Amino acid sequence: MLKNEEAIKEVARQATTLDASASSHWEGQEGQGREYDLANDPLDFSKAISSFNVIGPIGAISSKTSLPYKVMHWVLQIPFRLMAIRFKLNDFWKIDRNATAIAESQCRAYDGDLMRHTLTLAMLNEQLDMQKDGRLVAVIGDGFANMSSLLLAHNPNCRVILVNLTKTLLLDLVFLRKALPDENIALAQTADELAAAVALADTRIIAVRADDAHLLAQAPVTLGINIKSMMEMDPAITAAYFDVLRKSPTDQTAFYCCNLDKKTWADGTVISFSDYPWHEDDKLLVDALCPWDQFGYRKQLPFYYKRSGLNRHRLAYLKKQTN
Repeated sequence: MLKNEEAIKEVARQATTLDASASSHWEGQEGQGREYDLANDPLDFSKAISSFNVIGPIGAISSKTSLPYKVMHWVLQIPFRLMAIRFKLNDFWKIDRNATAIAESQCRAYDGDLMRHTLTLAMLNEQLDMQKDGRLVAVIGDGFANMSSLLLAHNPNCRVILVNLTKTLLLDLVFLRKALPDENIALAQTADELAAAVALADTRIIAVRADDAHLLAQAPVTLGINIKSMMEMDPAITAAYFDVLRKSPTDQTAFYCCNLDKKTWADGTVISFSDYPWHEDDKLLVDALCPWDQFGYRKQLPFYYKRSGLNRHRLAYLKKQTN
């Protein structure tokens, strides 16, 4: 089992080809004719900032961090912060401060995407007993380690299994390393390595490539999170994630999912939130359109815009399934 810099270097070594579990949605969306510089030098964080746009459809960040840009983001985020009145405000403001510190450590703006993750974590803390449900969290398809960083910074007893396509997993790990340099990272590529990593009390970050996601069925995952990436997965891959979470050897596993209600890929494939393999015996805690995912903001008029499609979120305790 590789740890820390050696784990990151191994992920970088494997980040030269597209994963077998990547859907057709990713085909042709990688940077054309551009080398993934971070894979060549994964310990140079400047490469993470400058080369993430060659990976594929992972979203974006802004490295503009001057005072005028900080003020612009803060002012335009006021409608989002007002949404926090439905949660425990002291908890929200702690998460908000952590998000500010994370963004600063990563030389990036505290942008709208990170704000949406801040609100999501505040909601999860409101709905769940995170001392119990947040002990071992599988974050599936994070991107820039937004949710993973917030979870680890805000909940000291939380540990994260970070699952992603290899190119994006490398980016996640490098961003995590920048935000939380004292946290140990382990790379699990076999069942034995995952068991060993889970047993390490001093290791809060466990990296798993998407092609090895089946290993999660053996980990005591108490909470799974997927934000805006199941709509980019083949239905069979989505079903496999539900399957491993249901099989997780714990009394209960909660799952938070936020994705487009419907998305049509370029090849005509239609991905529908309602067609995910939910079960009638799943215990629903939240099931609605996601308030902070219906609109975004920008620096020019009109400052606010409606996002394309309806973004739905659901939090449920999954009906367990035996292996």
